[in-house]
Amino acid sequence: MKIAWHKHLLAYSFIATILLIFAALFLLAWPNRDLQRLLIGCLMLIYFAWGIITHTQSNALTVHIVLEYLGVSLLAGILLVLVTI
Repeated sequence: MKIAWHKHLLAYSFIATILLIFAALFLLAWPNRDLQRLLIGCLMLIYFAWGIITHTQSNALTVHIVLEYLGVSLLAGILLVLVTI
């Protein structure tokens, strides 16, 4: 497991940075719900693309992985949109 973590450290650092930036922007955008929803859409797209690109680079991309990243990004996006109602 240490080898896998160390091998993908740059990819994990990138997504962690994106998530921290999103959290800060999401909180700063309050009370502008339209901007928050735009940020949610961008996060969903970036997370999905990050998963596809990361797995393509490691030659491990399958339909199951694509559907998993799609499902997680949709679920997280829907939950975040519910917060802005």
